[in-house]
Amino acid sequence: METINNDPLSLWGEETSCYIQQHFKVFRNLVTQAEDFAQQGKYDAAAVYADVAASYAFRRHCGLFVSQELEQVLLTIGQKAIPKSHYPSKNSLLRDQPRKILHVATGVKGIGGLSRMIWRWIQQDTESSHSLVLTRQPLLDVPSILRDAVLNSHGNLYTLSEIFGFVSAAKRLRQIAASADIVVLHISPDDAIPIIAFANKEQSPPILFLDHADHGFWLGASISDVVINLRSAGMRLSQERRGIEAERIALLPIILPSTQRTLSRAEAKRKLGFDENNLLLLSIARAPKYKTIDGINFGDAHVPFLEKYDNAILVVIGPGNSEDWSAAVERVKGRIKIFPERQDTEVFYQAADIYVDSFPYTSITSLLEAGSYGVPLVSRYPYSDVSAVYGADAPGLDDNLIRTPNLEEYTAILSRLAEDEEFRLSLGKATQSKIAQTHTSTNWEKYLEKLYLRAATIPPVNATLTPSKMLITELDVLLTRLFFLTFSEQEVQLEEMIKARASSMPLIQKWHIWRNLGKNHRLTWKERTTFFLPSSLYKFLEKSARFCLKLTK
Repeated sequence: METINNDPLSLWGEETSCYIQQHFKVFRNLVTQAEDFAQQGKYDAAAVYADVAASYAFRRHCGLFVSQELEQVLLTIGQKAIPKSHYPSKNSLLRDQPRKILHVATGVKGIGGLSRMIWRWIQQDTESSHSLVLTRQPLLDVPSILRDAVLNSHGNLYTLSEIFGFVSAAKRLRQIAASADIVVLHISPDDAIPIIAFANKEQSPPILFLDHADHGFWLGASISDVVINLRSAGMRLSQERRGIEAERIALLPIILPSTQRTLSRAEAKRKLGFDENNLLLLSIARAPKYKTIDGINFGDAHVPFLEKYDNAILVVIGPGNSEDWSAAVERVKGRIKIFPERQDTEVFYQAADIYVDSFPYTSITSLLEAGSYGVPLVSRYPYSDVSAVYGADAPGLDDNLIRTPNLEEYTAILSRLAEDEEFRLSLGKATQSKIAQTHTSTNWEKYLEKLYLRAATIPPVNATLTPSKMLITELDVLLTRLFFLTFSEQEVQLEEMIKARASSMPLIQKWHIWRNLGKNHRLTWKERTTFFLPSSLYKFLEKSARFCLKLTK
């Protein structure tokens, strides 16, 4: 283990370093249990513990961004539990025929950058047929825009969520992928199913891994022929901390639709109920990206600016009531407007004079969408280059996004933008032009075609990864602190995580996990019983037992 101290986080360093080492011990214990089950041939039970280990490593950072040992468990399961099958040569990708692209996602939503990336990719790549597999989500919950994109491309939709057991789900995924030319993984960091499914590389189509969670631990490095990074900071981390070879890393900008204003800025403000002379600051992101850190919430950070300019209003879409900004709202007499997550954001982008990035987590898709309407962009970044993945960067942002190292400079640059209309408008126009040149339509397709060509020609990845090495740098300390804010202790209760994943297991595999839980966690009689029975049935039996006792008295 190596420890590197950096001044920006010196107050957090010693305490957080201890946490990271504690997390690493818990993680290693989970991996060891997964290895033990795999050696005994209890593959579904091994997959449960491997999946939990990955989930824990993402939520409670343990100084790793990849684990060779954990991925090897999943590779062993796939190689031993899934029969070998023939896969045709990927040279078919080079022939003059429509490509068949299989997108694999853990789940999708109507909001958020990941789901948007999937459906916009499908909409833009009209030369290919696109299908979608969801590993943990029913098809009923697929947003209509994504469903339509798949069907219009003559593709199909599949779900693995109703299949019992990791191995059976992985077998089904392998079957679905047999007809695909390329598989693109858009999976959650802890989704073990695709690693099991594609463990036999010589019998798999080329695997592209979309690194949408480049700031944390994830599964998939061992099976990915090409890792797709969305920005340069993610590319560097892929090499430096995940051990991905440079030739297996590709840059693919986040795709945006071509943007056309339907309203002038003044018209959009009036439609939202604001005066056209109001200076409108806008921020849009999912609620977790606005966590309060070190006692200063997102609203507090804007109070000095809002007190200075009484015509300014801050509109924030995403946090809803998840954070208490009431003191800040009161100080500026209600000029901070907070909304929950919503999909109809176009009119807000068209009304905005300045876009301010979410904090402490950046929202790159929202930055790009705002910039595509000609809005200048400002982001806070109080860290060193070591923690670059916690800053905002993308090919279309790098020249024009303003990043500030502290709140004083943040307020100063907002003030300049407020007072200098010419600067504000010219910066917004330059931002809009650069984004259009990189992230939209045929410009984006050039990156995609290079990616498909790389998939067709690169040799399959060698599943051997560099042995995992725990590090504690400024980035690791920062990540640990932020994830403490994001994920509660309840979300990392190991017994509950294990039981949740075991709930859809075949009975014999449940038995193995039940015995292991009883040995390691001392389950109560009730916990042992409810592990095998559905909670509704247990409650019915419990109620019936009480009734019978009353009758006997």
